[in-house]
Amino acid sequence: MNIIFDLDGTLIDSKFRLYKLFRTLAPDLQISFDDYWMLKQNKTTNEMILTSKLGYGKKEVTNFVNNWMELVEMPEYLNLDTNFRGMKKKLTLLGQQAKLCICTARQYRQPAIEQLRRLELLPFFRQVLITEQKCSKESLIKQFVQGYSEKDWILGDTGKDIEVGKKLKLRTCAVTSGFQSRETLLEYSPDLVLDTAVEFSL
Repeated sequence: MNIIFDLDGTLIDSKFRLYKLFRTLAPDLQISFDDYWMLKQNKTTNEMILTSKLGYGKKEVTNFVNNWMELVEMPEYLNLDTNFRGMKKKLTLLGQQAKLCICTARQYRQPAIEQLRRLELLPFFRQVLITEQKCSKESLIKQFVQGYSEKDWILGDTGKDIEVGKKLKLRTCAVTSGFQSRETLLEYSPDLVLDTAVEFSL
């Protein structure tokens, strides 16, 4: 059996990194961590926040997005990410029952590998699949996860992860520890919804 994990918001807590980067790139907006994530989990994009609260025009939004993509996977920001409490213990258990894999839409492979090593998560996974913005998660799983079947699971914190699982006829588990609320995730009809991946068990 295979269990395929998304990375940000699923395996690791990256909320502070993304909030910190937003505040760095939009310093004029005084917004708390909780308020920022309340907006985000209610389907409010960064672009919508900038337009509605700071009056950004198209050029300013484009500059923000370009700077975001350039900085979001830089080491000084990735170092702000942390493990969810109990994650290593959970992965130890699941690794005895199934083959574990990561499939993430990160832009760059090496920083992701280095981060997983720093967080002591890398040894738990047989494969680390990264789209690098060149292909889809679906195509990566089809190509590299050997013998995947409808008995396998995919865990993620966005509706897109659930859609990928359904296309591949995998069982789907949504977690609310990341970027979308329970209400939003339920719209995609996952097989299971949990607060964190630490609660997942076979």
